Amino acid sequence: MSISVVIVGAGRMGQKHLERLSEIEDVRLVGVADVRREAADAMASGSSAAAANDYRELLEHVRPDAVYFCTPPADHAEQVVFAAERGINVFVEKPLATTVGGAMAAAAAVERRNVVCTVGYQWRYNAATEMAQEVLGDASLTLLSAWWYATVPPVPWIRDRRFGGGQIFEQATHLIDLMRLFGGEVSTVFAAYAHNAVPEDDLPNWDANSVTLRFADGAVGSVHSTYALFPGIPGNNGLDLVARELLVRVHGNRIIVYRRDQEPVEIPAPTPPRIDRDFIDAVHRNDPVAIRSSARESAASIAVSLAANYSAVSGKVVDMQEFVSSPPTDAVIMPDERPVSVPQAP
Repeated sequence: MSISVVIVGAGRMGQKHLERLSEIEDVRLVGVADVRREAADAMASGSSAAAANDYRELLEHVRPDAVYFCTPPADHAEQVVFAAERGINVFVEKPLATTVGGAMAAAAAVERRNVVCTVGYQWRYNAATEMAQEVLGDASLTLLSAWWYATVPPVPWIRDRRFGGGQIFEQATHLIDLMRLFGGEVSTVFAAYAHNAVPEDDLPNWDANSVTLRFADGAVGSVHSTYALFPGIPGNNGLDLVARELLVRVHGNRIIVYRRDQEPVEIPAPTPPRIDRDFIDAVHRNDPVAIRSSARESAASIAVSLAANYSAVSGKVVDMQEFVSSPPTDAVIMPDERPVSVPQAP
């Protein structure tokens, strides 16, 4: 049985997913939607796929087996709910939503209709992550330390914190999600952000971020990241996992294991991340349980990023249970609408 797919958002990520889907047997592109009709037409050209401006009309007309939402975060929650309510399986890029309430509503819709839904946290589908889990076994983690050294984002809406939410929300959410996978739930968050290196005209955003986490099981963690650097820095992102006399570094598609009185052991992953193939396989089997980056898990991860933003803006230590059950309104940490005046990069 072939799987029919619609892609919503014909920009950079939409193109990447289309390339990966083209390598999977029995996948048919049946529609493309984008607010820029010319972009939708270009992606659909050369196939029998329909093109449209309005994703709602397209999904109602085509009723595909699955839809990929490769759109700005402010659109995600509404889009996921719309598709799930119609029984359409969903792949949505991270972050799942721009608010805790939106993320929880999206997760609830997915669970209510029992559709397959993957959020684009591809590191959960990386063989290096599996290898790190195997090396750690049942060792008790005491420290999780993550970093991401980046440059000014090329995509305009990501560059602007009013729409992209900042690096901890938009990019380092991958690291936070991975830390939750290894360390469990986060109980408290404290963050401090800076804007000292890059002028506001070049980067209307924080250019450095420092986040401290306490996990429910007692471990502590940190995330430090920056937009102030440049491309090409070796080892510019990763996660260190520390247990007694054991350090496992997850970096790219490999891990490095450090033990006392032993040479470091670097283990390359045998395969690249396989999130698209695993999603399509789960759709084939109608198996929501097979998903590693579920909407519910992803909602919990983005809540930590939002809590970090709130802590940085307010100066408060955030209790995660309180933050999720009653999100504060005394500080604006994310927009509530799409940046209509800020174009997407092609």
